[in-house]
Amino acid sequence: MTLRELCCRIAGLLRRQDPDADLDVEISSHLELAKARYLHRGMSEAEARRLAALEFGSLATARENVWEQRRMPGIASLVQDLQYAARGVRKSPGFAFVTVATLALGIGLCSLVYSGLGTGILRPLPGVPDPDRLALALAPVPYHWFESYRDQGKTAWTAAAFIPSVPFAVAIEGATPERITGALVSPEYFSTLRVRPMLGRFFDPRIETAGTSPVAVVTEHFWRTRLNADPHAIGRTLRVNGRAVPIVGVGSRDFFGAAPGSFGVPDIFIPATADPSIAPELHDDPLHRTARPEFFVLLRLAPRTTMAAAQARLDVATRALNKGPERRGLSMQLISASALVPLPKAARVALATFYGVLVFTILGLTCANLGGLLLARGAARGREFAIRLSIGAGRARLVRQLLTESAILAAAGGLAGFVAANAISSLVLRTQSASNPLIEIMNPGPDLGAVLFAFAISAVAAAGFGLLPALAVTRLDLMDAMKANFTAGMHRYRRLGLRNAFVVCQMAAATMLVLIMGFFVVGAKYGSRTEPGFDTAPISFFSVDPARDGLTRGESAAVLRSLPERLARLPGVDGVSLAGRPLFGNADPTTPVSVVSVTRPVALEQVGSRFFATLGATVLRGADFENRDLPSGDNSREVVPAAINQAAATELFGDRDPLGRRIRQGDRTFQVSAVVRYAPRAMLMGRPIPTVFVPLTAKDLEHGAAEGTTVVVRARTQVGIAELRRELAAIDSRLTLFHPQTLPEYLAESDRLGSKIAAFYSPVGVFGLLLACLGLAGVTAHTVQRRSKEIGIRMALGAQRSQVLRLVMGEGAVMVAAGTALGFAAATAFVRVLSAGSVQMAQLIGPVASNPALTVGVPAFLVAFAAIACYVPARRAATIDPLAALRED
Repeated sequence: MTLRELCCRIAGLLRRQDPDADLDVEISSHLELAKARYLHRGMSEAEARRLAALEFGSLATARENVWEQRRMPGIASLVQDLQYAARGVRKSPGFAFVTVATLALGIGLCSLVYSGLGTGILRPLPGVPDPDRLALALAPVPYHWFESYRDQGKTAWTAAAFIPSVPFAVAIEGATPERITGALVSPEYFSTLRVRPMLGRFFDPRIETAGTSPVAVVTEHFWRTRLNADPHAIGRTLRVNGRAVPIVGVGSRDFFGAAPGSFGVPDIFIPATADPSIAPELHDDPLHRTARPEFFVLLRLAPRTTMAAAQARLDVATRALNKGPERRGLSMQLISASALVPLPKAARVALATFYGVLVFTILGLTCANLGGLLLARGAARGREFAIRLSIGAGRARLVRQLLTESAILAAAGGLAGFVAANAISSLVLRTQSASNPLIEIMNPGPDLGAVLFAFAISAVAAAGFGLLPALAVTRLDLMDAMKANFTAGMHRYRRLGLRNAFVVCQMAAATMLVLIMGFFVVGAKYGSRTEPGFDTAPISFFSVDPARDGLTRGESAAVLRSLPERLARLPGVDGVSLAGRPLFGNADPTTPVSVVSVTRPVALEQVGSRFFATLGATVLRGADFENRDLPSGDNSREVVPAAINQAAATELFGDRDPLGRRIRQGDRTFQVSAVVRYAPRAMLMGRPIPTVFVPLTAKDLEHGAAEGTTVVVRARTQVGIAELRRELAAIDSRLTLFHPQTLPEYLAESDRLGSKIAAFYSPVGVFGLLLACLGLAGVTAHTVQRRSKEIGIRMALGAQRSQVLRLVMGEGAVMVAAGTALGFAAATAFVRVLSAGSVQMAQLIGPVASNPALTVGVPAFLVAFAAIACYVPARRAATIDPLAALRED
């Protein structure tokens, strides 16, 4: 084909039917010449005209051949197929809407579910080059161990150590100090991560040696929000924990430190080798003492070092460092730190399995819906296919036509799915904290890979199921098919119950999806709900941290001892006590304690005198702590009184009386002096935490706590923040009050975690249910349309509308019941396997796994909803006019 021919064909493609009059003139000339030839042979004019027309052939065919020559080969046919498909979609708006909505919901749900895995768990660590070479030790170690790892593994890795989530009281140029989360890092931290500063420099082991004056590196988020993006920030001085600290560097915009998804995002970094007075975590010389495992170790593996080889080498070094007989044989476990949320392999597998099953359940539901809809529509179009075949249409052309129709529906559904994924992602993003820099930078949006994967699977399913009726009709007796007896030749499909199987699969997938989401959402809401066991209305609390306000150890202890007595004199205050951490905080039961030969993990809480009386918690046995009971904390051999809650009493002592019995924790011994009604829960743990309460000692008051010391106030009338600040200033002007809250407000905020999880995952179950009902209603409607003549005959023979209604709904009810039973069995089995493989999942799902509202209510609700979906087309079938149905062809 020459270039001129190609241009002519493209121009002809863009024109409508050729309007050129020259073509008609040329055809007339051919006919006249043939007619003249026959007249010359002596024929009559009429006979000559007839023979000339026969010799020339069809005028329409001649015109089409010319037009075909003037257009691109195959393109014109494709355009015709597209036009015909568009007309067919326009004539069946209900079918088109249900199909496109099915694709949109399926693709949007896959994107939503996968975003929970892709944007959090699997997302690479931002701002760090080659994050796949990073490894993190699961447990903290003493700094001395880190130095040994660093020195012994120079050929296998570079190493850094850090203490994450360290609070600092930071004041900018005389302003009121703010509580800022930071990290204490070894000087090798930034070089191990291989990150570069945006301004200034990072720490250097040759400069930041042990005992040097502290300096700070701040994040870009801190520089932008608190330093107003000052280009001359290097050299400015911050007041950190009461000390002047110059800024030497600013991190890049997308740098958030190591493992920010697990440890939180630090805003300020201080060298761990700095003067110990900068932070309480550095008191008592942690750089040289081997008894304080506080530092997490980060490794960057050399190019030829595998994770397994690094693990083996680290095990050898750790066993050599374990001097205590009780620690002999312990080893360190390494996990990959390449992701935003570093997780052990077992946890990654469990989460990937959970999300993978959800994605493939949604895809299965989507494909089953498409299959049922397209097969039902194909059965209803059997006569159309037979007529087209009988007048000369080839099988390939029919297949191509159906592929074109499927492509149009798939394209519309894919576009709608991308819009739905965007809308869902935007909705989820609006529910997140706007102050989180990770959210600000990493705006997840819909995962394009998940959208394309779901679209590809759905499009292939749509094309495949759309072709089945065409492939079937080409093997039928066309006379039977043209008599609207299309199903007569499809007994093999009928016996297999292909459409019925799709309906069963729809209900099974929907039941499984809704039940799994129900277990997850209800478990999250139940696990995040706290029931204290006492009236919380009169309780408020706030935190102070004298050590980070610049007070010495002696001053800190004196302030904290005098604080309860001073605040108790305020009008309306009935009691004041202290606690080592916020009330009902997320205290996981991770402290092992021993009773006789039994060791159990519990939560260990430090509280002041008259703590339970201040709270109003009921002391079931024994008595509250008093000042005379508080030990000094200097003698590890002394027996310390302890209180336990009901969960700990059951866990540790069973049915025995716990009073007077002893509990050992390491080298410390406690004697149970009280049993109290106090029932906190850890995050997403659906049962009360066994908790042991020990008294705050004078030594504890000197050292303080990472989260500050909590001051609990019980008052008949709310004490104002300004009044509390005045009282603190009267004690010491350097004291800073932070995190003031009432206990009801704090518990409500804590309970919102379950609500956020429900808000994220509930739409998956709801839209999955909607997806199943869309498909069920669509299949039922097309079945009614296909059987309209049969229903008309039944009604003409005397069948009542109620009988027709029962006939149509009865078939649907059997399939719905079978699908619901299969889905219930699959969901139950999956939840049990998941719980057996993951302790966290077992804690989350276990307490609600036998909840009747889920195990009975969800299947019953699904059956009722499916009955409604069947009822609408069934009611329409009951209103069919028998005469109109019998007159059909």
